[in-house]
Amino acid sequence: MRSSLLQWCYTSYGEVFSSWMHFCAVRVSSESILRYGLPPSFLSVVLSPPVKSEKKVRSILEGMCSNSNSTFWKTEDEGGMVGLGAGEADAHPYVSFTINLI
Repeated sequence: MRSSLLQWCYTSYGEVFSSWMHFCAVRVSSESILRYGLPPSFLSVVLSPPVKSEKKVRSILEGMCSNSNSTFWKTEDEGGMVGLGAGEADAHPYVSFTINLI
């Protein structure tokens, strides 16, 4: 029984992982449309920066995404409103979604 269960898990892992990544892609595209409106004009990118350079990568992304809407996503201390995300601590002028693989 155990061996058949392990075999089923090994064969199903790829399909489950692929479905999870598809769900994440749908979430990013729907958040982008909800945040920036139609017509959808955005680029989805997967980044995996080292922990030490995460702040540098975020500052570069904020510089690239600076537009008229970027002042809305600043913190209250910087003179803007905090983003309307459901309890998100970080508000950025771009859609950021962290995927934990471990």
